[in-house]
Amino acid sequence: MSTDERSTAADQGPKKVDYRLLRRLLGFLRPYRLQILAAVVLTLVSSALGPLRPYLTRLAVDDHIVKGDFDGLLVFVLIILSLLVLQGALQYGLSLLMTWVGQKVLLDIRNALFRHVSALALRFYDTTPVGRIVTRVTSDVEVLNELFSSGVVLMISDIMVIVWILTFMWSTSPELTLMTIIILPFLLVASFIFRAKVRRVYDLIRRQVARMNSFMNEFVTGIGIVQLFRQEERMERQFADLNKEHRVLQDRSIFYYATFFPVVEFLSAVALSIIVWYAAGHILSGVMTIGMLIAFTQFTEMFFRPVRDLTEKYNTLQSSVVASERIFNLFDTDLRVPE
Repeated sequence: MSTDERSTAADQGPKKVDYRLLRRLLGFLRPYRLQILAAVVLTLVSSALGPLRPYLTRLAVDDHIVKGDFDGLLVFVLIILSLLVLQGALQYGLSLLMTWVGQKVLLDIRNALFRHVSALALRFYDTTPVGRIVTRVTSDVEVLNELFSSGVVLMISDIMVIVWILTFMWSTSPELTLMTIIILPFLLVASFIFRAKVRRVYDLIRRQVARMNSFMNEFVTGIGIVQLFRQEERMERQFADLNKEHRVLQDRSIFYYATFFPVVEFLSAVALSIIVWYAAGHILSGVMTIGMLIAFTQFTEMFFRPVRDLTEKYNTLQSSVVASERIFNLFDTDLRVPE
């Protein structure tokens, strides 16, 4: 298969996540193993501090506010404020660390790509559009920014937040926990549909950007011929068509996001309604306390946020895999000039 055919095959549509390709991509993180380990540790600690606050709030309400123990309440308030400050500091350090690692990895990939491209034979450039090469080295590498800067670590963080939330919820009330997660299958179905739609439109957008880059490169390169034969209007119409298709695809992606997030908020409201309905019949009987109601309200709001974020991170992962496939197709092109 020729270089152009391989590149075209890589652009034919969205693919399932190729984890072998992902492992190859994450190989660029090896020089920064210690930084990644530190980021994972920060993530594990930070993910536990968030769900701990509603748990402490329940204890403060039931054991101190209800009983009028304001001295003990002051201690809980100071503990919760300390946790907020600590969590903010951890997230600040994590953001700085992962952004630094992400930019270093992108620098390494771009340098490696440039060295590889500069060593290829001239017949590679005779059969490959220049705009496609430029897209691989610039736009496709930039797609990996979010994956390396936050994607992988934040996916671990979201998973751990869900685990911690379920743990604290179960320790507070197993019955109410089961009633709350009834909504989860509906959220998973909505996430699956959203993920499939967005994955498809993102791939179409990237292919359209590659077409626009190729068109602009050929137009600028051949501008003398275009002006000589007075073809400016025809070129303008062609570019307008490409640009319009790109806008339509962007509008479609915005529509999917504008639909998905209200659905998540609606399901979260349904879960809160279930909690309030359960509390209405059990607080007076003593089965449920006011502190438990407040805690579960906070737990529910926190629970849906990482599930929604994981859906977005999957799309980031999918886009990164598609971009990395194109990048590695260029890396695997063996048309080097012999020494």
